[in-house]
Amino acid sequence: MKTTKEPDENELTGPVPEKFIPSDEDIYEAMKEIPGYLDITASDFRELYAHSYRHAMDRLVNSVRAVDIMTPNVVTADLSTPLHEVAERMASAGVSGIPVLDEGGKIAGIISERDFLKHMGTAKGSFMEIVAACLRGKGCAALGIRKGHAGDIMSSPVISAGEAATLGEIAVLLTRRNINRVPIVDEQGEKLLGILTRSDLVRAHVFG
Repeated sequence: MKTTKEPDENELTGPVPEKFIPSDEDIYEAMKEIPGYLDITASDFRELYAHSYRHAMDRLVNSVRAVDIMTPNVVTADLSTPLHEVAERMASAGVSGIPVLDEGGKIAGIISERDFLKHMGTAKGSFMEIVAACLRGKGCAALGIRKGHAGDIMSSPVISAGEAATLGEIAVLLTRRNINRVPIVDEQGEKLLGILTRSDLVRAHVFG
């Protein structure tokens, strides 16, 4: 089972995103609201703001842990769960992927919409390719996996992270591995505690 590694600092605490940089007008209006005389130029203020932003982001990504913002009580499937039931669980929960557990309750894999598409007869796993095939009258693209189970199409081995992993480590992991979610496990790497997605990091302001 793979875990996270220390992120490169520059990957997460680089320059202030342009959309967050205050304009001269923003700065002058803010200065008017502060009583008294401020011996500082707009340029000085902007530089101070940039340094403050980087310090704040560094504190955020290195102090908040995965366990603090993960989603607990994760919807899961077993290796033998029929694929139609997996799809129903995902649809009901409004998620695009869920962990697959083995007989001992350990994570055996992840099954996502991408896995379904990949095994429904399209080389690139494109949803629109599936739609096009159906519209051309080639029948239901899911027939080939209709009798399959979660273990047949899941992605494995699992990329997971420990409960003490920081948001910075999780963000780098998702980016480098080009994945949308990562299961959070206990210190022994066996028990599933929750799941953390890109959406969770967006809400935590790690991904802009």
